Amino acid sequence: MNLRTILKSASLEDLQAALRYQRTHGKRDKLESEAESLRKELAKVERKLANLDGNGAAKTAARPGRKPGRRKGYKLSAATRAKMRAAALRRYGKSKPEASKPGRKVRKLSAAGRAAISAAAKARWAKVRGTQAEPQV
Repeated sequence: MNLRTILKSASLEDLQAALRYQRTHGKRDKLESEAESLRKELAKVERKLANLDGNGAAKTAARPGRKPGRRKGYKLSAATRAKMRAAALRRYGKSKPEASKPGRKVRKLSAAGRAAISAAAKARWAKVRGTQAEPQV
C-alpha cells in the first residue's frame, strides 16, 4: 500500500491520532538517543578518571599489558649509527655553504687621501672665516 491509498481509507480522527502518536514518540526517540550519547560520554569520562593515579597524572601505558618507556634490547649497530650520522651531515652539515651577511663592502681610506680631504676642509673653513689657510708640509 502506498501513502495515497492509506490516506483515502483513513478517517480524520485516525490521522489526527497517528500524528499525535508520531509527535510524542518522535520526541521520546530523540530523547532516548540523546540519553544514550550522554551515557557514552559519561563512560568515557569514567574511563579517564580510572586511568588517573593518586597525583592527578594520567597513567601512560602505550598499549594495554605493556610497560611505558623505551623498548629494551633494541639498539642500533655502530655501522647503522655511522650511516645515519653521515646522512645527517650530508643534509645539514658542513657541505651547506655559509650565508654571507648582506651589506656594503667596507672600504679603507689611504693616509694620503685622508690628508687631502683634511686639507680641502681646512681651506674651505678658512675661506668662510676670511683667513688664509696655512699650507701643509
